[in-house]
Amino acid sequence: MPYDFFIEWLYPLPIKHKKMFGVDAFYIEDQIVFALCQNEKYQQDHGIWIATKKQHHQKLKHQLKSVRPLLSIGIKTWLVLPETHDAFEEDAHTLVSLLKSRSPLIGNIPKKRKP
Repeated sequence: MPYDFFIEWLYPLPIKHKKMFGVDAFYIEDQIVFALCQNEKYQQDHGIWIATKKQHHQKLKHQLKSVRPLLSIGIKTWLVLPETHDAFEEDAHTLVSLLKSRSPLIGNIPKKRKP
């Protein structure tokens, strides 16, 4: 799995792992909070994807130097910390702090799938 260091930093959060669209998605309780991507299909967006809402984008951009919208897929609510950015690890640390404090800026409750 990509970015093992990031997962280790999250200890002891009760994160749950699921595969989603060829990336590794992670949940805390019923909220999807982030995904890890090194899928060749999404080369432009290799990094840590952040589940959020559009109204939180500006606040997150102030806290995370490298954050930007996803380029590979048209999901407008998610942001990415690109692995190629110089501030990647620093921003990953900040993201861990936000996750551990259960920041309302991060997380979405996925829509239920229709049977």
